[in-house]
Amino acid sequence: MQLVSPRYLESGYMWLLFVVGVFTALYGNVFLASVIIGFSLYALILPELLFRLAEYVHVEVTDELKLFPNDEETYTIKLVSTAPVPLGVVRLSGYLHPTVESEEHAFWRQENYIGREAAVAYTLPLKAIRRGPIRMEAIGMEIRDPLRMFSLYKEDPLDRIGYVFPEFLPYPIPKRPPTLPGEEMVRHSAYRDPETFQSVAPYHGQPMRQLYWSAYAKTGELLARTEQPVQANEYVVVLDLLTKDGRALTHQMERLISQAAALCRDFEKENASYGLIVPTLTKEGITYDLAPGSGETHFRKVMTTLACLSERDFPLARSLFERKVAKYGGSQSILRLGGDGR
Repeated sequence: MQLVSPRYLESGYMWLLFVVGVFTALYGNVFLASVIIGFSLYALILPELLFRLAEYVHVEVTDELKLFPNDEETYTIKLVSTAPVPLGVVRLSGYLHPTVESEEHAFWRQENYIGREAAVAYTLPLKAIRRGPIRMEAIGMEIRDPLRMFSLYKEDPLDRIGYVFPEFLPYPIPKRPPTLPGEEMVRHSAYRDPETFQSVAPYHGQPMRQLYWSAYAKTGELLARTEQPVQANEYVVVLDLLTKDGRALTHQMERLISQAAALCRDFEKENASYGLIVPTLTKEGITYDLAPGSGETHFRKVMTTLACLSERDFPLARSLFERKVAKYGGSQSILRLGGDGR
Protein backbone atom coordinates (compact mmCIF):
# COMPACT_ATOMS: atom_id res chain seq x y z
CA MET A 1 0.00 0.00 0.00
CA GLN A 2 1.15 3.52 -0.78
CA LEU A 3 -0.11 6.83 0.58
CA VAL A 4 -0.04 9.87 -1.70
CA SER A 5 -0.38 13.31 -0.16
CA PRO A 6 0.89 16.87 -0.75
CA ARG A 7 4.31 17.57 0.66
CA TYR A 8 3.00 20.20 3.06
CA LEU A 9 0.83 17.54 4.75
CA GLU A 10 3.77 15.40 5.84
CA SER A 11 3.72 14.42 9.51
CA GLY A 12 6.70 16.62 10.44
CA TYR A 13 4.97 19.75 9.22
CA MET A 14 1.70 18.73 10.86
CA TRP A 15 3.35 18.24 14.26
CA LEU A 16 4.89 21.67 13.94
CA LEU A 17 1.48 23.08 13.03
CA PHE A 18 -0.02 21.35 16.06
CA VAL A 19 2.50 23.04 18.35
CA VAL A 20 1.69 26.39 16.73
CA GLY A 21 -1.99 25.72 17.42
CA VAL A 22 -1.28 25.02 21.10
CA PHE A 23 0.66 28.28 21.51
CA THR A 24 -2.08 30.13 19.65
CA ALA A 25 -4.66 28.71 22.08
CA LEU A 26 -2.56 29.82 25.05
CA TYR A 27 -1.62 33.29 23.88
CA GLY A 28 -3.92 34.15 20.97
CA ASN A 29 -7.28 33.61 19.29
CA VAL A 30 -9.01 30.45 20.51
CA PHE A 31 -11.07 30.00 17.31
CA LEU A 32 -7.97 30.20 15.11
CA ALA A 33 -6.20 27.80 17.44
CA SER A 34 -9.09 25.33 17.15
CA VAL A 35 -8.91 25.41 13.34
CA ILE A 36 -5.13 24.89 13.36
CA ILE A 37 -5.22 22.05 15.89
CA GLY A 38 -8.18 20.38 14.17
CA PHE A 39 -6.51 20.52 10.75
CA SER A 40 -3.21 19.15 12.10
CA LEU A 41 -4.93 16.29 13.94
CA TYR A 42 -6.96 15.42 10.83
CA ALA A 43 -3.77 15.27 8.74
CA LEU A 44 -2.03 13.12 11.37
CA ILE A 45 -4.85 10.66 12.08
CA LEU A 46 -6.44 10.14 8.62
CA PRO A 47 -3.47 8.38 6.97
CA GLU A 48 -3.37 5.76 9.73
CA LEU A 49 -7.14 5.36 9.51
CA LEU A 50 -6.95 4.82 5.74
CA PHE A 51 -4.34 2.09 6.20
CA ARG A 52 -6.59 0.32 8.70
CA LEU A 53 -9.66 0.61 6.49
CA ALA A 54 -7.78 -0.80 3.50
CA GLU A 55 -7.30 -4.06 5.42
CA TYR A 56 -11.07 -4.55 5.37
CA VAL A 57 -11.32 -4.29 1.59
CA HIS A 58 -10.60 -6.93 -1.05
CA VAL A 59 -11.53 -7.79 -4.62
CA GLU A 60 -13.41 -10.89 -5.71
CA VAL A 61 -13.73 -12.14 -9.28
CA THR A 62 -16.73 -13.92 -10.75
CA ASP A 63 -16.94 -16.79 -13.23
CA GLU A 64 -14.18 -17.58 -15.70
CA LEU A 65 -14.52 -15.97 -19.12
CA LYS A 66 -14.37 -18.08 -22.27
CA LEU A 67 -14.21 -15.91 -25.39
CA PHE A 68 -13.24 -16.17 -29.04
CA PRO A 69 -11.58 -13.35 -31.01
CA ASN A 70 -13.93 -10.37 -31.57
CA ASP A 71 -16.34 -11.57 -28.90
CA GLU A 72 -17.61 -8.90 -26.51
CA GLU A 73 -18.51 -9.56 -22.90
CA THR A 74 -19.08 -7.57 -19.71
CA TYR A 75 -17.14 -8.99 -16.79
CA THR A 76 -18.00 -8.23 -13.17
CA ILE A 77 -15.42 -7.54 -10.47
CA LYS A 78 -16.81 -7.36 -6.95
CA LEU A 79 -15.32 -5.07 -4.31
CA VAL A 80 -16.15 -6.38 -0.85
CA SER A 81 -15.79 -4.11 2.19
CA THR A 82 -16.25 -5.29 5.78
CA ALA A 83 -15.25 -1.89 7.19
CA PRO A 84 -17.56 -0.57 9.95
CA VAL A 85 -17.73 2.85 8.25
CA PRO A 86 -18.48 3.94 4.65
CA LEU A 87 -15.44 4.27 2.40
CA GLY A 88 -16.99 6.81 0.05
CA VAL A 89 -16.02 6.76 -3.61
CA VAL A 90 -13.44 4.05 -4.37
CA ARG A 91 -11.72 3.76 -7.74
CA LEU A 92 -10.59 0.47 -9.26
CA SER A 93 -8.17 0.40 -12.18
CA GLY A 94 -5.71 -1.83 -13.98
CA TYR A 95 -3.92 -2.66 -17.23
CA LEU A 96 -5.34 -5.43 -19.36
CA HIS A 97 -3.37 -8.20 -21.02
CA PRO A 98 -2.99 -7.63 -24.81
CA THR A 99 -5.47 -10.43 -25.53
CA VAL A 100 -8.39 -8.10 -24.67
CA GLU A 101 -9.24 -4.42 -24.54
CA SER A 102 -11.85 -2.33 -22.76
CA GLU A 103 -13.62 0.26 -24.90
CA GLU A 104 -10.62 0.31 -27.26
CA HIS A 105 -8.17 0.93 -24.41
CA ALA A 106 -5.73 -1.28 -22.52
CA PHE A 107 -6.32 0.67 -19.31
CA TRP A 108 -9.55 0.35 -17.35
CA ARG A 109 -10.88 2.23 -14.35
CA GLN A 110 -14.22 2.80 -12.68
CA GLU A 111 -15.50 4.56 -9.56
CA ASN A 112 -18.36 3.49 -7.27
CA TYR A 113 -19.61 4.52 -3.86
CA ILE A 114 -18.82 1.96 -1.15
CA GLY A 115 -20.99 2.03 1.93
CA ARG A 116 -20.60 0.36 5.30
CA GLU A 117 -20.06 -3.42 5.02
CA ALA A 118 -21.01 -3.44 1.34
CA ALA A 119 -20.29 -5.51 -1.76
CA VAL A 120 -20.36 -3.44 -4.94
CA ALA A 121 -20.02 -4.71 -8.52
CA TYR A 122 -17.66 -3.02 -10.98
CA THR A 123 -18.33 -3.74 -14.65
CA LEU A 124 -15.49 -4.38 -17.05
CA PRO A 125 -16.54 -4.30 -20.75
CA LEU A 126 -14.17 -6.51 -22.71
CA LYS A 127 -13.54 -7.23 -26.35
CA ALA A 128 -11.41 -10.23 -27.27
CA ILE A 129 -8.51 -9.36 -29.58
CA ARG A 130 -6.37 -12.47 -29.93
CA ARG A 131 -5.75 -15.92 -28.51
CA GLY A 132 -4.35 -16.17 -25.00
CA PRO A 133 -5.14 -15.88 -21.29
CA ILE A 134 -7.15 -12.89 -20.06
CA ARG A 135 -5.28 -11.14 -17.27
CA MET A 136 -5.22 -7.84 -15.48
CA GLU A 137 -1.74 -6.97 -14.24
CA ALA A 138 -3.14 -6.05 -10.81
CA ILE A 139 -6.24 -4.35 -9.52
CA GLY A 140 -5.32 -0.90 -8.24
CA MET A 141 -7.62 0.37 -5.52
CA GLU A 142 -7.72 4.07 -4.62
CA ILE A 143 -9.32 5.11 -1.31
CA ARG A 144 -9.58 8.80 -0.49
CA ASP A 145 -10.45 10.74 2.66
CA PRO A 146 -13.64 12.88 2.81
CA LEU A 147 -11.69 16.13 2.17
CA ARG A 148 -9.77 14.59 -0.77
CA MET A 149 -6.43 15.41 0.83
CA PHE A 150 -4.97 11.89 0.89
CA SER A 151 -5.09 8.97 -1.53
CA LEU A 152 -4.23 5.44 -0.47
CA TYR A 153 -3.34 3.02 -3.27
CA LYS A 154 -3.64 -0.70 -2.66
CA GLU A 155 -3.01 -3.50 -5.16
CA ASP A 156 -4.79 -6.83 -5.08
CA PRO A 157 -3.26 -9.66 -7.12
CA LEU A 158 -5.65 -10.99 -9.71
CA ASP A 159 -5.47 -14.46 -11.25
CA ARG A 160 -6.51 -15.20 -14.79
CA ILE A 161 -10.09 -14.19 -15.31
CA GLY A 162 -10.52 -16.28 -18.44
CA TYR A 163 -9.19 -17.23 -21.84
CA VAL A 164 -9.53 -16.17 -25.45
CA PHE A 165 -9.76 -19.42 -27.37
CA PRO A 166 -8.24 -19.77 -30.85
CA GLU A 167 -10.32 -19.34 -33.96
CA PHE A 168 -11.44 -22.42 -35.89
CA LEU A 169 -9.51 -22.81 -39.13
CA PRO A 170 -10.67 -25.86 -41.12
CA TYR A 171 -8.10 -28.60 -41.50
CA PRO A 172 -7.53 -29.34 -45.19
CA ILE A 173 -8.70 -32.93 -45.75
CA PRO A 174 -7.51 -34.40 -49.06
CA LYS A 175 -10.23 -35.59 -51.44
CA ARG A 176 -9.98 -38.76 -53.49
CA PRO A 177 -11.18 -38.30 -57.09
CA PRO A 178 -14.35 -40.23 -58.07
CA THR A 179 -13.68 -43.69 -59.52
CA LEU A 180 -17.21 -45.15 -59.81
CA PRO A 181 -20.00 -44.07 -62.18
CA GLY A 182 -22.14 -41.49 -60.46
CA GLU A 183 -19.93 -41.46 -57.36
CA GLU A 184 -20.15 -38.23 -55.37
CA MET A 185 -17.33 -36.96 -53.12
CA VAL A 186 -18.41 -35.32 -49.89
CA ARG A 187 -16.18 -33.52 -47.41
CA HIS A 188 -16.90 -34.99 -44.00
CA SER A 189 -15.59 -33.61 -40.73
CA ALA A 190 -12.02 -34.54 -39.94
CA TYR A 191 -13.00 -37.30 -37.55
CA ARG A 192 -13.53 -39.50 -40.59
CA ASP A 193 -10.80 -41.00 -42.72
CA PRO A 194 -9.91 -39.08 -45.93
CA GLU A 195 -11.02 -42.16 -47.89
CA THR A 196 -14.61 -41.62 -46.76
CA PHE A 197 -16.90 -41.43 -49.78
CA GLN A 198 -20.39 -42.16 -50.99
CA SER A 199 -20.59 -44.94 -53.56
CA VAL A 200 -23.57 -46.13 -55.60
CA ALA A 201 -25.00 -49.58 -56.19
CA PRO A 202 -28.03 -50.97 -58.04
CA TYR A 203 -31.28 -50.31 -56.20
CA HIS A 204 -32.69 -53.47 -54.57
CA GLY A 205 -35.33 -52.34 -52.07
CA GLN A 206 -33.14 -49.99 -50.05
CA PRO A 207 -34.91 -47.14 -48.17
CA MET A 208 -36.18 -44.38 -50.44
CA ARG A 209 -33.93 -41.81 -48.79
CA GLN A 210 -30.92 -43.67 -50.25
CA LEU A 211 -32.07 -43.27 -53.85
CA TYR A 212 -29.49 -41.37 -55.86
CA TRP A 213 -31.66 -39.21 -58.11
CA SER A 214 -28.84 -37.23 -59.75
CA ALA A 215 -27.22 -40.47 -60.93
CA TYR A 216 -30.62 -41.71 -62.17
CA ALA A 217 -30.98 -38.57 -64.29
CA LYS A 218 -27.66 -39.35 -65.99
CA THR A 219 -27.89 -43.14 -66.39
CA GLY A 220 -31.64 -43.83 -66.40
CA GLU A 221 -31.11 -46.59 -63.80
CA LEU A 222 -32.28 -46.63 -60.19
CA LEU A 223 -29.21 -46.48 -58.01
CA ALA A 224 -28.84 -46.44 -54.22
CA ARG A 225 -26.30 -44.33 -52.37
CA THR A 226 -24.12 -46.09 -49.80
CA GLU A 227 -21.92 -44.38 -47.25
CA GLN A 228 -18.65 -46.09 -46.46
CA PRO A 229 -17.07 -44.19 -43.59
CA VAL A 230 -13.94 -45.35 -41.83
CA GLN A 231 -13.70 -44.24 -38.24
CA ALA A 232 -11.21 -45.01 -35.48
CA ASN A 233 -12.09 -45.35 -31.81
CA GLU A 234 -9.73 -42.65 -30.51
CA TYR A 235 -7.82 -39.76 -32.04
CA VAL A 236 -4.65 -37.99 -31.00
CA VAL A 237 -3.92 -34.54 -32.40
CA VAL A 238 -0.15 -34.02 -32.55
CA LEU A 239 0.54 -30.29 -32.78
CA ASP A 240 4.20 -30.19 -33.81
CA LEU A 241 5.35 -26.58 -33.46
CA LEU A 242 9.07 -27.35 -33.90
CA THR A 243 11.32 -28.36 -36.76
CA LYS A 244 13.70 -31.30 -36.44
CA ASP A 245 16.51 -29.03 -35.25
CA GLY A 246 14.30 -27.56 -32.53
CA ARG A 247 13.42 -24.22 -34.15
CA ALA A 248 9.95 -22.85 -33.50
CA LEU A 249 7.45 -22.57 -36.34
CA THR A 250 6.69 -18.98 -35.36
CA HIS A 251 5.17 -17.91 -38.67
CA GLN A 252 2.83 -20.93 -38.75
CA MET A 253 2.00 -21.21 -35.07
CA GLU A 254 -1.37 -19.43 -35.07
CA ARG A 255 -2.57 -21.26 -38.19
CA LEU A 256 -1.66 -24.67 -36.76
CA ILE A 257 -3.28 -23.91 -33.42
CA SER A 258 -6.48 -22.80 -35.18
CA GLN A 259 -6.52 -25.98 -37.26
CA ALA A 260 -6.04 -28.10 -34.13
CA ALA A 261 -8.95 -26.27 -32.50
CA ALA A 262 -11.17 -27.02 -35.52
CA LEU A 263 -10.22 -30.70 -35.39
CA CYS A 264 -11.06 -30.94 -31.70
CA ARG A 265 -14.38 -29.18 -32.31
CA ASP A 266 -15.26 -31.75 -35.01
CA PHE A 267 -14.29 -34.60 -32.70
CA GLU A 268 -16.50 -33.19 -29.97
CA LYS A 269 -19.46 -32.80 -32.33
CA GLU A 270 -19.15 -36.46 -33.30
CA ASN A 271 -18.76 -37.61 -29.66
CA ALA A 272 -15.34 -39.03 -30.52
CA SER A 273 -12.51 -39.51 -28.04
CA TYR A 274 -9.49 -37.28 -28.73
CA GLY A 275 -6.26 -36.15 -27.07
CA LEU A 276 -3.53 -33.55 -27.67
CA ILE A 277 0.27 -33.64 -27.66
CA VAL A 278 2.50 -30.56 -28.09
CA PRO A 279 6.35 -30.72 -28.07
CA THR A 280 6.80 -27.90 -25.52
CA LEU A 281 6.52 -27.43 -21.79
CA THR A 282 5.68 -24.46 -19.58
CA LYS A 283 8.02 -22.54 -17.27
CA GLU A 284 6.69 -24.71 -14.45
CA GLY A 285 7.89 -27.82 -16.30
CA ILE A 286 4.40 -29.02 -17.24
CA THR A 287 4.17 -30.85 -20.56
CA TYR A 288 1.24 -30.54 -22.94
CA ASP A 289 0.15 -34.18 -23.08
CA LEU A 290 -3.61 -34.60 -22.72
CA ALA A 291 -4.89 -38.17 -22.78
CA PRO A 292 -7.84 -38.93 -25.08
CA GLY A 293 -11.23 -38.06 -23.67
CA SER A 294 -14.53 -36.47 -24.59
CA GLY A 295 -17.26 -34.27 -23.16
CA GLU A 296 -17.54 -30.56 -22.46
CA THR A 297 -15.01 -30.59 -19.61
CA HIS A 298 -12.37 -32.28 -21.80
CA PHE A 299 -13.10 -29.92 -24.70
CA ARG A 300 -12.64 -26.87 -22.43
CA LYS A 301 -9.39 -28.33 -21.13
CA VAL A 302 -8.06 -28.81 -24.66
CA MET A 303 -9.15 -25.32 -25.74
CA THR A 304 -7.58 -23.79 -22.63
CA THR A 305 -4.32 -25.57 -23.45
CA LEU A 306 -4.39 -24.22 -27.01
CA ALA A 307 -5.13 -20.73 -25.68
CA CYS A 308 -2.13 -20.83 -23.34
CA LEU A 309 0.44 -22.01 -25.89
CA SER A 310 3.18 -19.42 -26.23
CA GLU A 311 6.35 -18.90 -28.22
CA ARG A 312 8.11 -18.54 -24.87
CA ASP A 313 7.39 -22.16 -23.92
CA PHE A 314 10.44 -24.39 -23.68
CA PRO A 315 10.97 -26.96 -26.47
CA LEU A 316 10.79 -30.60 -25.49
CA ALA A 317 13.59 -32.90 -26.63
CA ARG A 318 12.67 -34.32 -30.04
CA SER A 319 13.42 -37.90 -28.97
CA LEU A 320 11.20 -37.59 -25.89
CA PHE A 321 8.44 -36.02 -27.95
CA GLU A 322 8.53 -38.84 -30.51
CA ARG A 323 8.36 -41.41 -27.72
CA LYS A 324 5.20 -39.71 -26.42
CA VAL A 325 3.65 -39.95 -29.87
CA ALA A 326 4.79 -43.54 -30.40
CA LYS A 327 2.93 -44.79 -27.31
CA TYR A 328 -0.34 -44.24 -29.16
CA GLY A 329 -1.31 -46.81 -31.76
CA GLY A 330 -3.66 -49.64 -32.55
CA SER A 331 -7.22 -48.32 -32.47
CA GLN A 332 -5.96 -44.73 -32.03
CA SER A 333 -5.62 -42.58 -35.12
CA ILE A 334 -2.86 -39.94 -35.04
CA LEU A 335 -3.40 -36.64 -36.86
CA ARG A 336 -0.17 -34.68 -37.09
CA LEU A 337 -0.05 -30.95 -37.80
CA GLY A 338 3.12 -28.96 -38.46
CA GLY A 339 6.69 -30.09 -38.12
CA ASP A 340 9.60 -29.62 -40.55
CA GLY A 341 8.26 -26.27 -41.67
CA ARG A 342 5.09 -27.73 -43.18
